[in-house]
Amino acid sequence: MTHGLMRVEARLPEDSYALIVDLGKGVGQHEIEGRSIMVGPEFALMQSPLQSAEVKTVAEYEVLFVRISRRATMEELNQLLGQEARTDLVFDPAVMMDTEAGRRLRGMCDSLRRELCATNGDGVAVSPALRQLESDLITLLLQAQPHNYRRFLNRGSGANNWQLSAAEEFMRTNAHLPVSLGDVCQAAGVNARTLQDSFRKKRGCTPMEFLRETRMERVRAGLCDPGNDTSVAGEAARWGFLHFGRFSSEYRARYGELPSQTLRRARKREPEPIRA
Repeated sequence: MTHGLMRVEARLPEDSYALIVDLGKGVGQHEIEGRSIMVGPEFALMQSPLQSAEVKTVAEYEVLFVRISRRATMEELNQLLGQEARTDLVFDPAVMMDTEAGRRLRGMCDSLRRELCATNGDGVAVSPALRQLESDLITLLLQAQPHNYRRFLNRGSGANNWQLSAAEEFMRTNAHLPVSLGDVCQAAGVNARTLQDSFRKKRGCTPMEFLRETRMERVRAGLCDPGNDTSVAGEAARWGFLHFGRFSSEYRARYGELPSQTLRRARKREPEPIRA
């Protein structure tokens, strides 16, 4: 936490990128490359090597400044391109934090803070966890944040791994709700055709098949650990299976028994109630 209104001009060295993330209610106005960016809950700042930024802070603010190796970033870019980049990599300085990518970026920064606090000074340079976090952060920035090589990375590549993970996480979290393919696409930040093609290639199923499988697993978990009022029909309806006959057939094909058999077997394992 820092106190006091300040006006600071900062220029990055040539060996680093910098990510400036607000940790409170706003940092202040940042002027960079002729643009004005209010760093706060909605926007972070991505500063490329040798760029200068003029900062006008608010009276009290808390900020995370992440310095990222230019060498590691360019190595990852070269791997993604399949060849050596011939010009400097320059990021768009405005990082939107209210998108799925922004939320994942904030989560990585939170993990980075916790890991740094738990690691002593001598261990920072050799920590496998910190190296992995740096690598994940660089990959996400290259895949999600606009930059001058983005069109080459996205050409014919389909959905990125983080977008598939975002889609899966959204479906798992909202499996009890009437989720549409459009909802999943919005959560992942990719169009339906790209998401469907990428799911088939990398997951061996469509997004909605993944959702149905997730719901089926939730039903089975409920039947295997039943409460006093658990019923097959109730669990099926709870997870969106409204055609009971079709649900029973799919359940049996997947688990080799009817859902009623699962519930009956689970109840037999329960101890008899203590009678007075």
